[in-house]
Amino acid sequence: MYHKLSEKEISFNFWGRHFSWCLTIICLVTLMLSGTVLDVKAAPAAIIYDNGTIGSGPTSKSGVAAPAGTQWSEDQNDFGITNYANTSAGTSCSVTATVFRCADDFNVPVGQTWTINQVIVFAYQTGFAGVTSPITAATLRIWNGRPGDAASTIIFGDTTTNRLASSTNSNVFRIFNSIVGAGANPPTAPATNRIIWQNNLTVSPALVLTAGNYWIDWNTQIGATTAHFAPQTTVIGTRSTPGGNARQFTTLWQDVVDAGQTPTGNPAPIPLPQEFPFKLDGTITGAPLAPRSRSIDFDGDNKTDFSVARSASAAGQTTWWTQLSGGGTSASDWGLGVGIAAGDKATPADFDGDGKTDLAVWRAGAPMVASFYILNSSNNTVRVEAFGQTGDDASIVGDYDGDGKADPAVYRDGTGGGQSTYFYRGSLSNPSGNVTYVPWGVQGDVAVPGDFDGDGRFDFHAARNASGQMTHYQLLTTAGQRVFPFALNTDKFVTGDFDADGRTDVAAVRTNATNFDWYILKSSNNQFFVQKFGNPATDYLVPGDYDGDNKTDLAVWRSGQAAAQTVFLTRNTFASPQQVTWGQSAGSLTAPDYPVANFAVK
Repeated sequence: MYHKLSEKEISFNFWGRHFSWCLTIICLVTLMLSGTVLDVKAAPAAIIYDNGTIGSGPTSKSGVAAPAGTQWSEDQNDFGITNYANTSAGTSCSVTATVFRCADDFNVPVGQTWTINQVIVFAYQTGFAGVTSPITAATLRIWNGRPGDAASTIIFGDTTTNRLASSTNSNVFRIFNSIVGAGANPPTAPATNRIIWQNNLTVSPALVLTAGNYWIDWNTQIGATTAHFAPQTTVIGTRSTPGGNARQFTTLWQDVVDAGQTPTGNPAPIPLPQEFPFKLDGTITGAPLAPRSRSIDFDGDNKTDFSVARSASAAGQTTWWTQLSGGGTSASDWGLGVGIAAGDKATPADFDGDGKTDLAVWRAGAPMVASFYILNSSNNTVRVEAFGQTGDDASIVGDYDGDGKADPAVYRDGTGGGQSTYFYRGSLSNPSGNVTYVPWGVQGDVAVPGDFDGDGRFDFHAARNASGQMTHYQLLTTAGQRVFPFALNTDKFVTGDFDADGRTDVAAVRTNATNFDWYILKSSNNQFFVQKFGNPATDYLVPGDYDGDNKTDLAVWRSGQAAAQTVFLTRNTFASPQQVTWGQSAGSLTAPDYPVANFAVK
C-alpha cells in the first residue's frame, strides 16, 4: 500500500532509510540576505523552550506580499544558491487511513528542573478556507530517549487520549519555494490555501523533568481520516538546522528528510534531515544554564563577539578590534604578537567573574618562566601572574574550582613518553595562591578543555593517537573517568555546548578537499551529527554562541580576501546564517589579524 508521508507528489521520507542523519550537509554561506521574520507567539506565554520558527517573513522570495497582518512560511534554499531548494511543505503527523506520528527532542540542562504544562505544535490542511480551526483532536506522548530505540521509555501520555486544549490561527501561510522549481514543477506562486494552525496540547498532570534528553511524540486529527501536515522548522537561508533529527512513525520510526529539488540539468541536491517547530509551556527552576560564550563575550550579553587581534610582528603591539554583539565597536592594545607563532598566546576568559570576557594573553619568557597578563573588565586593572613555563599549553584556561571565575591554567606535555600534567591556580578558598596539579595523559596527548559533566568546573581531558584513531580519556569532577573513541589524529578539536544541555561537547573538524566537516558528539544523547561548513584553505575555526540561544554555533573567519571582504561566517541553530565583515588579512591564514575565538582550537 502507498502511504502519503509528506505534501509532495511523491514521498521523500523513504530517504531516511538510506541516508543516515549523520551525513547532514549544509551549504557554505556565500551571501547574506535580509528580511523581516515574525515569530509566532504562543498562548499562554510562559514559553520555556522553542524549537525554531515557522515564519519566513511577509514577502516571499519571489517578491509577493502576504495578506496584511500575516506572513509566509516558505520552503527554503540556502543563501546564494538558486539551483536547489527544499521540496516538502509538510510531513504527515495525522490520523488518516494510516495513523502517522511525529517526534522531535529537547534537552533539560544539568542543574535545572522543568515543569511542562503544555506542548505546542503546528499543522495545516491544504485547501481549507474556514475561519476556525479544522483540528478536532490530538494525542501526545513524552519519551525519555529517542522513540524507537530499545532503551527509551514513555514517561507521559498515550495514543488515545485527546490532549487538544485549543487550536488557533497562527496567521502564517505555508508555501513551497517560490524561486526554485524542478522539471515539470516550476517555481510555485505563493498561495493562501495552507494556513498554519497552532495547537496547544495539555500535559496533565504537569510533567516534572530533571536533566536529560527527552522527545515529544504526537499526532493531530481532522474528522475521521482527513489528511493534513506539520510544517518543518523554517530558517531563512538554510535548508536544514544543525543537528536536525525529527522522526516520523508509520509502521516504524524513521528520520524526516527533505530530498530537495533542482531545476532540470543540475545535479541532484543532497537529502537533509529536518526539525519540527514546537514550544514547551511551563516553568524552570534551578541554576541558569552556564554561558558557553563568555570566552569571547566582552560586553556581557551572552553572545559571542566578532573579535580579531592585530599584530605587525611577534614583538609588536597587538590591538584587539571587536565588533560587540550588543552594539558598537572597541579597540584595545593588549599583548605582543598575538596570532603569530613566536608571539603571545590569546587566553581570553572571565577571570574576575563579572560576566564579561577579560583581555588576556600568556607570554613565555625565560626558558622556565611564563606569565598571564590579564586586564580585568570589572575595574580596568592589570593582573600579572607568573604561571607555567615555555612549551606549556595555556589554551586550557577555565573555571576549575567552580567559583565563576576562570583560573590561570596550563597543560604540560610529558617527556620520554611519560606523564603529562594539568596545572591551575584556583581562586576559591585559596588565599595563599597555591597551585593544584593533576597528572593526566601522557606525552603527545592533546588537552581538550571544557566542562564535560556540567557541574560548573572544567574537567581533565586528554585525546590520544592510536594508529590514526583518537581515544579520549576524561577525568570528570562528578562522574569519574570516561574513555571513548572519537575522530582521527589529523582532525582539529573544538569544544562548545552544541545541544544546550549544560555540558561541553567534543567536536572534531576534518579537512575534506575544499570543505571542513564538523563531527559533533552531543553529550545529551551520545550521538553525533556531521555538517559541512568552511574552507580549510582560507578559514579559521571560530565556534561560539553568536545568536545567544545557549547553543554553540558553527562559525569560521575567512581570511585572504580582498579589502573589506574578510568576514565571519556563522551557521546558527534556529537563526539565519550570518556574514559579518570584520578584520584584515594579507593572505590566507596569515597576519596581520587573528580571530581570537580560535585560541582553544587544537
